[in-house]
Amino acid sequence: MNLNSGSIKITYPNQLRMNIKNVVSVLLLCFSLVAVAQEVGELKDPRDGKTYKIVTVDIELEGGVTIKRTWMAENLNYEVPDSFCYKNEPAYCEAYGKLYTFEAAKAACPDGWHVPTLGEWELLFMTYGGMENAGLALQPGGESGLNLTLAGFGDPGRVFKQIGISGNYWDAEKKSENTSGLVVVQKGSKEVFHSPIGNWHRNSCRCIKDY
Repeated sequence: MNLNSGSIKITYPNQLRMNIKNVVSVLLLCFSLVAVAQEVGELKDPRDGKTYKIVTVDIELEGGVTIKRTWMAENLNYEVPDSFCYKNEPAYCEAYGKLYTFEAAKAACPDGWHVPTLGEWELLFMTYGGMENAGLALQPGGESGLNLTLAGFGDPGRVFKQIGISGNYWDAEKKSENTSGLVVVQKGSKEVFHSPIGNWHRNSCRCIKDY
């Protein structure tokens, strides 16, 4: 502290200035994390009585325009033909939801909901930092609240793999006669991946509300 012409001048040590700077940075980060407005609710599927958590996300577009999209925050677990439990064990369905072929997934969402298009997935990725950064935010415990579980997948030969390692989710768009789009999150990875895959693979399904 220095006294100059009757006024008090406070001089902060370098370490204190660094600590204040760090605190400000953390506060700014916290504000940015809560900047994505969310509404949490529940959906009861009238077909079988199962209840799912849902999250409504405010998505900011160019020019300051905001839209709302409501997603299931749990994997769909509704039985239709060509839906499966991992390794055919019902306990996996209770924990992770069912795995569906492409056509089965499109038939499985409740009335008023649908399998997300790639464009709808991309709006979600954009909200949480883009495909290069959204992976951890979308997984269980991430800031999105969507909890994309790592439910693994099944191949057409009914071999099931990668539970606890990857979450594999259909998008609604066919890429060719026999392939459709797949969104993948992986344990510990901040990246989200997208690629075509055969329609007879068994993957998880998240539904998004019609609008």
